[in-house]
Amino acid sequence: MSAEATQLYSRLQQEWAKGPDSLDNAAVKQLLAQLKVHLSDLGLLFPDSDKVDQGALTTARDILELGALFSVRTDDLASFDRYLSLLSSFYAGKLATTLPTSHNEAPLTALSLLRLLSQNRIADFHTVLETLERKHVVDSKEVAWVMQLERCLMEGSYSRVWSLCRPTTSSSSTPSSSSASHLPLPEFAHLTPPLLATVRTEIAACDERAYESLPLRDARTLLFFESDDEVKSFAAQRNWHLDPSTHTLHFPSDDARELDRAQVIGAALRYAKELESIV
Repeated sequence: MSAEATQLYSRLQQEWAKGPDSLDNAAVKQLLAQLKVHLSDLGLLFPDSDKVDQGALTTARDILELGALFSVRTDDLASFDRYLSLLSSFYAGKLATTLPTSHNEAPLTALSLLRLLSQNRIADFHTVLETLERKHVVDSKEVAWVMQLERCLMEGSYSRVWSLCRPTTSSSSTPSSSSASHLPLPEFAHLTPPLLATVRTEIAACDERAYESLPLRDARTLLFFESDDEVKSFAAQRNWHLDPSTHTLHFPSDDARELDRAQVIGAALRYAKELESIV
């Protein structure tokens, strides 16, 4: 590592030591951008372990890991994906066995898996899970938590998913180290909201098929809302009708859905007949 890069890395470590609630985000972002340029110039973004010493490689990995964590904390998930892509060469192959174990590898792997769940990329989730070989990662509490979450999703245990993911306080819209203390990592709180939104949508779709209407208070409980106003806003988005006199939500008719199903079945039958005539 050059003297300038070493100095920048030292400044990044000092800033990072302040903790997430006291971090100067602008300073960290600038330091990471400068360090990535140096890593590129030194051939450390896509390293060859035979040509670079382990100290430089370990420092490069640490910088990229801090960049990935910082990206999650600042909700820059596109940047998080890019950092994970760069880290993949450090977590697999020869570098994985020659470099000292990183305490950030398991948390970042878990965040990567949670990211896939939040995007409903279940097949990719299992592909990544099957490729995990390093024991300290597979057996980590962070990865175990994400695996438990995925099992609950597959079983349809949405109340359990909600209890695992929901923040312990709703006083702030920005997750912090104190707003999700029951999660394995505070950073998880930045990736669970889209997952919870998907769960709520699934519950709503089930309610629409199971009931013609629901009392507002029951919908509030089923959908894990904390106020009637939140239910009303959600209901408006799904074209549910609220009867203000009875405080009851009425779901749209299934007529349109039945029509769509009939059209699909008719098209499938026509296609089958055409195939039969060809054969």
